[in-house]
Amino acid sequence: MKIKQLLSISFVISLLMTFYPHAAFAQSPTVNLRQVFEALQSTVRFDATNKIITAKRGEVELAFEIGSNVARKNGVTVIMDSPITIDSTNKQAQISVYAVYPLAKDYRRERQYIVQAGDSLWLIAQKYRTTIDLIKQWNNLSSDVIYPAQHLYTVDPYHVVQSGETLYGIAIKRQSTVDEIIAANNLKSLQLSIGQRLFIPPESSIPPPAQLADGLFPLIDRSYVPFTNDYGTERLFNAGAAPRVHEGIDIFASTWVPIFASYDGKVLRKGWSTLGGNRLTIRAGEQKIALYYAHLVAYAPGIAEGAIVKKGQLIGYVGSSGYGPEGTSGKFVPHLHFGMYDTSTSTWTPINPFTYLKWWENQ
Repeated sequence: MKIKQLLSISFVISLLMTFYPHAAFAQSPTVNLRQVFEALQSTVRFDATNKIITAKRGEVELAFEIGSNVARKNGVTVIMDSPITIDSTNKQAQISVYAVYPLAKDYRRERQYIVQAGDSLWLIAQKYRTTIDLIKQWNNLSSDVIYPAQHLYTVDPYHVVQSGETLYGIAIKRQSTVDEIIAANNLKSLQLSIGQRLFIPPESSIPPPAQLADGLFPLIDRSYVPFTNDYGTERLFNAGAAPRVHEGIDIFASTWVPIFASYDGKVLRKGWSTLGGNRLTIRAGEQKIALYYAHLVAYAPGIAEGAIVKKGQLIGYVGSSGYGPEGTSGKFVPHLHFGMYDTSTSTWTPINPFTYLKWWENQ
C-alpha cells in the first residue's frame, strides 16, 4: 500500500510539473516594491479602490495589480516570474528580485546608437525616423561608411538650456560630464542662460570586450553619476599607511540605489571585508572571471554563498560600508565599487573593468 501511495504521489507531482512548471518551486525572493522604485527616483502611487500600484520614472510608467504576475510597462504587458504580494508583517507590496531590472530599465537609446553588424545609415535612419543627411550632420560623417560598435547620434546632439538647469544636471541627463561639456563649448564659467545651445560631445566608440560582451551594467540608467576610469589609482586606508592600488571602478550613487547582477553566476563570497564592507563575489557563468561588488548597505533576499544568480537579478543596494570592523559605514561617499578578477591562478589577478562597464552601459 505504501508503495502504491508513493507512486500515486509521484504521478501527481509529475502532472503538476507538466502543466504548472512553477508549482513545485518556492516563491521567488521579493523586495519592497515602493522602496526599491523610490530609490530609483520613481513616483509610486497606490489606488486602493482598484488595488493598482503605479510607478513613474522619466519615460517609463509601470502599473502593477496586487495578486497578479502581469505588469504593464508603458501600456505593454509584461509577465513577471511571480505575482505582486503583500508582506504579512508590514503590509507592503512585494516584487520579485528578478522582475525589477527589466521593468525599471529604459531601453530607449536616448543619446547614441551603437552600430551593429549589417547596419547601414539607411536602416538606422528608418529605425529612428530621421534622415541619412541628418545622421551624417550630427556625427560629422563625410561618407556613408559606418562600422560595428561605432557610436552614432540619432537625435540632435545640441541641448537647449531650460529654466533651472545646471551643467551638472545636463551632464547626467545627457550621459556626459561637466568637463566635457565645458571643453566642447569653450565655456568660461558655469553660468548658463535660458535658450543657450550646448553641444554634447559624443563618447568615444568602444569595441565590445572579448568576453562577457552580453553582460549588463549593474545600475539602472540615470540612477548614478557618470563614472571615470579610476582603476589603478592610489588609495589610503589609514593615515600614514602605505598606499594601495585601486582594483576596480567606483560608480557613485545614493544609498539604497539597487544593484543588479551583471552576469549569470554563482555566489563565491558574501560577507564583511575590512576594505570592501558588505561585499559580494560572483563567478561569471562557467568562465574563470569573478565579479566583485563592494560597499553595499544591504544584500537582497536570496543572496547567499553558493546561490545561483541570474543576470539582472537584484542582489543588493549601494552604500558606504567598509574601512573598519564589521558595521563600519560613512567613511566615504556612497558608491558601488565594481571589480573583476581572473581566477585561473591561485592568486586572483585584477582586471580593469572600465571598458566592460562602458560597453554594458550602452547596451
